[in-house]
Amino acid sequence: MLSAAAVMAPAPAGPKSSLEVLLETIKKRDEQPKDAPPALPARPTCRGRLPSSRRPSLPSGVKLENGVVKGAVAEKVISGQDAKEENLVKARIFGTKRKFSNGEMLEESPYVDNLHDERKETTTFKELPSVSSRANKNGKPGVTATMDYVLQKKLRVWCSSPDATWRLGQIQSISGDYVEILLVNGEVLTLSPERLLPANPDILDGVDNLIHMSYLNEPSVLYNLQSRYSRDLIYTKAGPVLIAINPLKEVSLYGNDFITQYRKKLNDDPHVYAVADLAFNEMLRDGINQSIIISGESGAGKTETAKIAMQYLAALGDASGMESEVLQTNVILEALGNAKTSRNDNSSRFGKLTEIHFSENGKLCGAKIQTFLLEKSRVVQRATGERSYHIFYQLCSGAPPLLKKKMFLKEANYYNYLKQSACLRIDSVDDAKRFSMLVDALDIIQMSKEDQMKLFSMVAAVLWLGNISFSVIDNENHVEIVSNEGLTAAAKLLGCSAPQLVNALTTRKIQAGKDNIIQKLTLTQAMDARDALAKCIYAYLFDWVVDQINHSLGTGRQQTWRSISILDIYGFESFIKNGFEQFCINYANERLQQHFNRHLFKLEQEEYLGDGIDWANVEFVDNTDCLSLFEKKPLGLLSLLDEESMFPKATDISFANKLKQHMKGNSGFRGEHEGAFKICHYAGEVTYDTTGFLEKNRDPLNSELIQLLSSCKCELPRHFAAVMIAESQNKSTLSWYSAVDSQKQSVITKFKAQLFMLMKHLENTTPHFIRCIQPNSKQRPMMFEHDLILHQLKCCGVLEVVRISKAGYPTRMTHQQFAERYGCLLLHSIASQDPLSISVSVLQQFNIHPEMYQVGYTKLFLRTGQVAALENAKNRMLYGALRIQKNFRGFHSRQEYHGLTKGAMALQSFIRGEKARISFDHLVKRWRAAILIQKYTRRQLAATMFINQLKYVILLQSVMRGCLARKKYKCLMEERDSKASHRKVIHARKNVSPAQMCHEMNGDYSRQPVITELQGRVSKAEAALRDKEEENAVLKQQLEQYENKWSEYEAKMKSMEEAWKKQLSSLQLSLVAAKKSLTSNDVATRAARTDAAPMHVQYDSEDTLSTGTCTPEGTELKYQNHNPEARLAVPNSDRRVNAVNHLAKEFEDRRQVFEDDAGFLVAVKSGQVGSNMNPEDEFRRLKDRFATWKKDYKSRLKETKVNLQKVGNQEEKSRKRWWGKKSSK
Repeated sequence: MLSAAAVMAPAPAGPKSSLEVLLETIKKRDEQPKDAPPALPARPTCRGRLPSSRRPSLPSGVKLENGVVKGAVAEKVISGQDAKEENLVKARIFGTKRKFSNGEMLEESPYVDNLHDERKETTTFKELPSVSSRANKNGKPGVTATMDYVLQKKLRVWCSSPDATWRLGQIQSISGDYVEILLVNGEVLTLSPERLLPANPDILDGVDNLIHMSYLNEPSVLYNLQSRYSRDLIYTKAGPVLIAINPLKEVSLYGNDFITQYRKKLNDDPHVYAVADLAFNEMLRDGINQSIIISGESGAGKTETAKIAMQYLAALGDASGMESEVLQTNVILEALGNAKTSRNDNSSRFGKLTEIHFSENGKLCGAKIQTFLLEKSRVVQRATGERSYHIFYQLCSGAPPLLKKKMFLKEANYYNYLKQSACLRIDSVDDAKRFSMLVDALDIIQMSKEDQMKLFSMVAAVLWLGNISFSVIDNENHVEIVSNEGLTAAAKLLGCSAPQLVNALTTRKIQAGKDNIIQKLTLTQAMDARDALAKCIYAYLFDWVVDQINHSLGTGRQQTWRSISILDIYGFESFIKNGFEQFCINYANERLQQHFNRHLFKLEQEEYLGDGIDWANVEFVDNTDCLSLFEKKPLGLLSLLDEESMFPKATDISFANKLKQHMKGNSGFRGEHEGAFKICHYAGEVTYDTTGFLEKNRDPLNSELIQLLSSCKCELPRHFAAVMIAESQNKSTLSWYSAVDSQKQSVITKFKAQLFMLMKHLENTTPHFIRCIQPNSKQRPMMFEHDLILHQLKCCGVLEVVRISKAGYPTRMTHQQFAERYGCLLLHSIASQDPLSISVSVLQQFNIHPEMYQVGYTKLFLRTGQVAALENAKNRMLYGALRIQKNFRGFHSRQEYHGLTKGAMALQSFIRGEKARISFDHLVKRWRAAILIQKYTRRQLAATMFINQLKYVILLQSVMRGCLARKKYKCLMEERDSKASHRKVIHARKNVSPAQMCHEMNGDYSRQPVITELQGRVSKAEAALRDKEEENAVLKQQLEQYENKWSEYEAKMKSMEEAWKKQLSSLQLSLVAAKKSLTSNDVATRAARTDAAPMHVQYDSEDTLSTGTCTPEGTELKYQNHNPEARLAVPNSDRRVNAVNHLAKEFEDRRQVFEDDAGFLVAVKSGQVGSNMNPEDEFRRLKDRFATWKKDYKSRLKETKVNLQKVGNQEEKSRKRWWGKKSSK
């Protein structure tokens, strides 16, 4: 067998290319005996990485000691000129290299089966130095060459300012060790070159893939992301990873139009649709399950991104309604599993893996949802400013009245579980509308109304449990439940009696030998039992809803072929106070980060090293030490937590002390005061408070509560109890009560098992990563916090992904796959049909530069863009082949068609001729038969017509002859009558007087035709008379109707006249009463004046000696002469009299006018007076005028009364003043 050293030695004529060396190796291998083991393809000296010790042979002079290559050949290989040049390029990209962690392999790991094999195969590469060493120039790192070039060309640079920000500027001049920079705002800075970083040219501003950037330093990446974010371009590629920055507002990047564009490959901008489309196409092409892993911190938009990906996949796999069911599951699970936190208004408080199943033709045929670690504690308590799960508030706000009455529901601020955090609403969120959307979603997934009522009743029961209150009854702090609305409502909704619920929450059975002792609970224990029951009901209710969804979505899964999994799990969390939930969440994120590193860093680099290609390791943040801190046995965090949870008397402080005792030597752990500790996560340090760790990890639920649930009348509580008992019996083979009381699996152990299953599931899929980024901590749109974003980019390894993708070989195929896929592109067949030979021939044929690929032991590694070129060539070849096939098949089909056409035409001509002849014979026979039939038919018709005409002629003749006979008979009769009358006349003449004869001689004699005419006139007159009588009868009826109407109108008019008279009489009475009151007031006033001044009164009477008579007018005049105030009162009295007289006169005038108008209208109505006016309209107008005048008259009458009273009061006052003056005198 030819040794590897001979193959790797350079040829005397000059160094050969790697492809030529590989081809020679293949030829020599083919010459070996068939039973000999195959030799590995040797690497050329110019680019060869030394094979590992697991290979069959090594070059002579090469040894491996502790993983380090020694020997002359190794020195020769490492010093190859090509390696130096390539390493110089790589050194300018990567910076300082960091080796993989050499920590011990975890005893438990989801990858343990794979890692043991990989460890055996790649152990020798762990410490294997890179063949490509960094080039140094004048003792400076290789990156200095790039900066020297930038300084020499005076390009754009990033300047580090004193406030730790980067500013963009242009190099103006260089003087010594300082550089003068002109900033964008016109400011000039003088800095040292160490504070500068090269900036990308203008043409690369806002590129959609960070790989395209010339310089991948921090300010360049941030500037590129901010430039795109300011234009609402929230998606950016970073090699194989999609960066999604949360816009915190609505952006126009979604909808059916965009789905169509990405589906038809009309748009290649970075997008979630593009990632989902890539996963879908790879699933169909390769037949491998895919996964879309969405990660990021809380508030980065992971949930919305997952919904967008599901929307696109549902549109691709149109399955007549199944896609709407899959999408509606988001509405249901968000209502039950999402809540408002201090960072996010719609934070997922559980993990969710959605498997969308497809058939072989890409049709969506089902889905399955798995959930992880629902945050049960949020049901009973949470931080101030946060909310519980959305469904509680949606049910209280949006439930219809009938449902509220059935569930005894009230407003959200009535329930203790909801109002404790002082946050009941979310801005711009309508809980009532969301509830209707939830009900619609439940209907779409075909959940029955009965099951929906069960769901809402359990949610309401949890709320009412929180309103159960306790009171202390003795000195030992024992309690009893205060009978209130909460107890009654919770018992009814659960389907149990109130005493049963009271006993379950306030007592506990303790088994002492064969006896059961009932122990009363303290206040704290009772409240914990109540909260534990509420959390348990809600957690199992959530699982039940997920089972219902899976049952609905799994109807067509029997035809499934492959699936695409979308992972939406809680992001990394770090609050002021972090508890058990954050501990579990961040542990899960550590696992996901390791999966990310494993696929994008470790596995890729180890695959490069294991396949023997030239590669320099890239530095990245490895979190193996942090995972070892969590999972290592027996002194890992999880093991210690489970161990401490098993001790009944253990406390959170004792757990914290145990952690400090066993973890004090670990660099990733640091104990704090008051039961707190710090862990150095991949995303930074997080301080955890151990308060509640043990209680939440145990998740206790005593047997009394389980028995209570099992005895309920409602179906769901019994189902929950059965599930809990089944879980306990799986752990124990004891009796039923012992199984209930047995220690169940801890929360962290169960969560760890779920997490390992998740990791194993993801390992069996092709991953696609989406990194969601939170732009700022204030949840405001268009705000870009550089430090926060840079921290997230570093933590999630995006920058390292860009570097390794830019320098690495993202596309890799085995020789067999490459040959099968692209062997058809060869123009000439080669002698050797070896897959490697075919692959190399394809690469040579297309003149792919050696820098663009590397040939490994088992695979071909290609840089970005090479597969696209090969695919384009293949598509062109296939298109050409299709055109050739199309033309050939078209020509062949046309030839066959013409031959068939000729034969068919000949056959058709004979057949059609025969058919025509037969048809003609039939037509002739039918024609003859028709003629015969027509002959007989026409004869029959003619005979029938002749007979009928003959009958009609005979009938007409008979009628005419009868008429003529009657006329002749009539004439004969008239002639006979005339003769008889003539004879009578002659006889009469003989007997008549001469006077009569004289008259006859004068022509006065009767004639028979005149009599006939008179009889006709009489008959016409009688007919006319009958017509007139009929017309008179009709007119009589109309007259009766008019008389009835007139009587009705007359009655109405009389009633209106009476009403007017009554109103006028009332007004007249009012006027008379006013006159009387005025007269009485005047009389009283005058009498008072007379009594007040008797001595000054002088009468104007001629009989001055008479004392019994007086003249009032004279008295008044005298009084006026002696009293000036009296003189003023007299005109006032006259004015009052005049005003009243004026009103009386107006009343009489108006009354006369209205009576005249009404009489005239009555006369017109009765027809006594002829007029063209409409009496009804005029009567209505008269009524309106009367009402208007009446209103005005009443107001003036009232005003006159008021004025009269005022004047009377003034006179009374003046009289009093006058009397006072007189008295004083």
